[in-house]
Amino acid sequence: MYRKWLIYILLLISVVPEAFPQEVVTGLLHNYQLGNTTDKTFLKGSKGTDTLLLPFYDDFSGGTPFPSSLLWADRDVFVNNTYSTNQVSQGVATFDCLDEYGELYETASTGIFSADTLTSRPINLLFSPVDSIILSFLYEAGGVADLPERDDSLTLRFWAPEEEKWYSIWSAEGESTQGFRQVIIPVEEARYLKKGFRFMFTGHASLSGITTEPSRAGNADHWNLDHVMLDKGRSVHDTVLHDVALTYPLRSLVKEYYAMPWRHFRQSYLSMMSPTVAIKYRNNDTIVRNVTREVSIKDLSTNTVVREFSAGATNVPPLTDISFDAPLLYTFNSSTTDTALFLVTVSLITDDFDPKNNDTIRFTQRFSDYFALDDGTAEAGYGVNGQGARSAMVALKYRSYFADSVRAISICFNDAYDNANRRAFDIMVWADDNGKPGVLLGKTDGPVATPADALNGFKTYPFDKPVSVNGTFWIGWKQYSETFLNAGLDMNTPHDGKQYFLLTGNWEQSQAPGTVMMRPVMKGEGTTSSSDDNPLINNMFMIYPNPTNGPATLLVSDDAPDDFIMEVLSSTGKRVMSVPRNDHPDFSSLAGGTYLLIIKDIKGKPLSLLRLIKVN
Repeated sequence: MYRKWLIYILLLISVVPEAFPQEVVTGLLHNYQLGNTTDKTFLKGSKGTDTLLLPFYDDFSGGTPFPSSLLWADRDVFVNNTYSTNQVSQGVATFDCLDEYGELYETASTGIFSADTLTSRPINLLFSPVDSIILSFLYEAGGVADLPERDDSLTLRFWAPEEEKWYSIWSAEGESTQGFRQVIIPVEEARYLKKGFRFMFTGHASLSGITTEPSRAGNADHWNLDHVMLDKGRSVHDTVLHDVALTYPLRSLVKEYYAMPWRHFRQSYLSMMSPTVAIKYRNNDTIVRNVTREVSIKDLSTNTVVREFSAGATNVPPLTDISFDAPLLYTFNSSTTDTALFLVTVSLITDDFDPKNNDTIRFTQRFSDYFALDDGTAEAGYGVNGQGARSAMVALKYRSYFADSVRAISICFNDAYDNANRRAFDIMVWADDNGKPGVLLGKTDGPVATPADALNGFKTYPFDKPVSVNGTFWIGWKQYSETFLNAGLDMNTPHDGKQYFLLTGNWEQSQAPGTVMMRPVMKGEGTTSSSDDNPLINNMFMIYPNPTNGPATLLVSDDAPDDFIMEVLSSTGKRVMSVPRNDHPDFSSLAGGTYLLIIKDIKGKPLSLLRLIKVN
């Protein structure tokens, strides 16, 4: 099994005594992206040339999760584009507490231990000191993940080939760097100016909580490395990166969601399609640089480019980050009926002397049978634990664009030290009540939180019977113990008020700096909630606006009878209103909250069930 994500950050959301229940942000024990990597070029044992020639350069923009085997002799570090907060180009190498197979190092302890290493392949340095050989690199402590403590460190050593000995050259203590710092190191001593020279970075880390709270113990103390360059004829004043580069990943071109069912998108594309493509890039040079931005979209079902355009050229000031919204003027469209897949590519056209590896970035837009708020990449773990957390609930808000059913919930659960989080829980669906979870619509008891081997680590938990929904709804879990379940947390996607938790009888908005990785799986084509699962959920009636502050319009299909009665029930089941057919009902007399609107024929037979939200 390849390396898995294991970042136990141990970032508490609030500083409260351990005896009290609390939200906790912690780390991951599995990196499922790496677990699904099949590129054999990066398997252990692959080798580049026997001895490398100068220049040696790596900006980690190769698009793979492992460092290049042509340049590096090991693969402990995780190459990614999501762990850094201030990267100067796409791709960084992250040092953490995982070995190359994604497991916690056997030497891991509460004391300082050697964790990830990154060792160059042998390099030919048969030069003299006057050739001015210099090694430079950028490093960052923490990023979006765990900040190393004072006693933790990132170190650099040089190999003296004839002595067959490593020498310590440089180290950084565990403290905030507030972005990347640059290091310039001349290689001048004769012992290093030999054929077979090597250099090696090592992360030194420490764990906490192994004995006191196993479910939260794990990976910590992160360092990010970028733009490693070794070459001759350089100066200690050679601090400029003559490079214009794309920096952060592309985001979804669908508003709110990273993925959604194709049927729901086709129903709502006018409001859900993003009008722009967000392009983030940086001029790292000290002169003005001209850049042309290009965008293409390919329908992967037909392997054809369906939209391609230039987003214009511009002059970029020196040392400047740019966030540009390119007008899209396109809506996803495909001949497929159930699913669709599109590849979005953004490229920069820059000067000929500019490095090209970091000038192109891609994003796959997925339309399947599920909604996703998260971007599919976890940088931490989330849960609720502590004394009093038994029966705690966590909920995430979604929206169905027509009457449908939730048949399952997919959750990315992390592993925990000694499997401490493998406990039973309930999966649940709630109606919306003024922006919080309201009436319980359905639940299924007793699945066990289990990390999956499937893509991205999601495991799907089905409901005993699909749960009918229409409009805003909430999905989540109720736990049975005071040990938190440790679900994946996407630290790069703020939940924007869509994430809540319940401890003491009241729903509270989550203070976690990200979105829990939990997705509703909807019923497939031809099995919508108008089926026999609930014949009262159908498309004969629709009411809007919903939510409403009173006045509303009832849309009636041709299949509905001419005469009917409308009854409004409170969340407790009490009838609070009953009126004959009215295409423009007024609910102003109702208090704010969630109601059920039952429509019956004149003989009292129920025809349809709608959810009505009244706002004050």
